[in-house]
Amino acid sequence: RIPVMLAVNKCESEKTGATSAAEFWQLGVGNPFPVSALHGVGTADLLESMFESIVDQKSAVDGFGTKVQKLKEAKSNLKHKGPLPWEDETDYKMRKWGIGDPAQRVLNDYETAIAAFDTDDQPEEINIAIIGRPNVGKSSLLNTIFGDTRAIVSDMAGTTRDSIDALMERPASSPEEKATLYRFVDTAGIRRKGKVNFGPEFFMVNRALRAIRRADVVLLVLDATAGVTEQDRVLAQKISDDGRACVIVCNKWDAVVDKDSNTYDKSVKYVREELPQVRWAPIIFLSAATGQRVGKLYGVIDDALTAHRKRVPTAILNEVLRDAILWQPPPARRSGQSARVYYCHQVSTRPPTIVVFCNDPGLLPNNYRRYLDRKFRESLTGLEATPIRWIFRGRRERDVQRAGLGRTMNGAPGAGGTGTSFPFPHAD
Repeated sequence: RIPVMLAVNKCESEKTGATSAAEFWQLGVGNPFPVSALHGVGTADLLESMFESIVDQKSAVDGFGTKVQKLKEAKSNLKHKGPLPWEDETDYKMRKWGIGDPAQRVLNDYETAIAAFDTDDQPEEINIAIIGRPNVGKSSLLNTIFGDTRAIVSDMAGTTRDSIDALMERPASSPEEKATLYRFVDTAGIRRKGKVNFGPEFFMVNRALRAIRRADVVLLVLDATAGVTEQDRVLAQKISDDGRACVIVCNKWDAVVDKDSNTYDKSVKYVREELPQVRWAPIIFLSAATGQRVGKLYGVIDDALTAHRKRVPTAILNEVLRDAILWQPPPARRSGQSARVYYCHQVSTRPPTIVVFCNDPGLLPNNYRRYLDRKFRESLTGLEATPIRWIFRGRRERDVQRAGLGRTMNGAPGAGGTGTSFPFPHAD
């Protein structure tokens, strides 16, 4: 028999809460728990009853509740007034007065039980959002990945009205590693902003955009038969602005007619030209209807996640920066002013964020900033699926020299340097 817990919400009052919940005895499903979802009143009693029921049913995984049981036992030993089973009269008196090994042993057991909750034995969940225009095959892709009907699929656009989460566990490749948990989030199709009226579609589009912000990797699904549209560019810009790792998925590859040996290369070039917002994202052509190349998604997702969390040493970053400036110095204005770039370093990940110190950030035009982004990607491996967030800060040269930070670049950029310059692969 499956236990049933009856929770009566909106019973936050201490005087009338229990009385109001007592009226639900007539349902005949057991003791009603007065709770308040807004204030959290009564949720502890409900969770304790749920825990006991799960233990009695023996339906949980091995080791379920052992941390809680050890903590209860440690608390009981800490407050116990009589002798414990493993204590004699001398140990009991020493613990009572808080001296010696017996008192320290009880305290250590309690601290160990508390610290056990800080350790995470479960594998990390990787949030993957499936984003795209209506009727590009997002729900079909989710069903193909799981091999089951997790979402309703129809030829009518707008069938998916809400975000659907589906959890998948991928076994570890070796006994030393942990299993990988993928949480795929199938979202509603996002139309152009001008066509979305206030109502159900307005809120489902907001939930889809929220899924992008909380995702680790975003699968931008395109229709291979329809090509890249303006709405696809808007979604690509949104993914880049939010700093999410991205994989471009061109669905319905089986429906493309007249394919030859050059179709794939032409398609990759076309997508790169039409989506410059995510020019760094890998592209995979697949078919959700036939399952073609769907199995390759896992490797691409893992590579994108690794790139999103990549950290590059400061010395390597400054070597690349020096070579980029030697290859193409910052442009000068008509007044003769030009930017002087001193050094850079990475301050965070998810996405990789690089701070560049220069004399005046306003002297660096956008095209030169894009040039730096391209040169860093050409020189550093493992950044193919993630955006790089650039922060340019102004700093006087004498302040840099006074702090001794200029030495990290082995010479000022553009001044020749004292080390070896390594040109880019295409330099020769």
